[in-house]
Amino acid sequence: MHKSTASGLAKLLDKARSEDRTLAVIDTPPHAVPGVDLIARTVDFLVIPCRPSVLDLAAVSSSVHLARASGRPAVFVLNACDTRAPEIGQSKNLLARHGFPVAPVEVGHQRAFSRALSTGSAVTEFEPKGKGAEEINELWKWIKKQVVF
Repeated sequence: MHKSTASGLAKLLDKARSEDRTLAVIDTPPHAVPGVDLIARTVDFLVIPCRPSVLDLAAVSSSVHLARASGRPAVFVLNACDTRAPEIGQSKNLLARHGFPVAPVEVGHQRAFSRALSTGSAVTEFEPKGKGAEEINELWKWIKKQVVF
């Protein structure tokens, strides 16, 4: 894993390409920060996570504007979902109005996610046979079909 500023991203990606790397995952803060527009224009595909809550649905508009301005394909992923909540379907409908697809896989609100973070691991490493890992693996399979490598 490498850390970089927005202005150093192109150089870091060029280095990765020279090492025959084919995938780079760039995680940005969940809010607008200087340079995030540059990052959005640099990547091939944007994933916009959103919780199915009123506040998060209202806040997602800045990410939508950024994605549109970048001209890159984007997709929404609902996360921290309570599978029994009716808000999931409602949230999908609201997000779809922005013109980007909504992933058919929702990421649930699993304790394993926060436990994995506290150990510095991904949930697929922390609890590879757990529900959280299953959801992430299914989401990854779907995302891979959306992105041309």
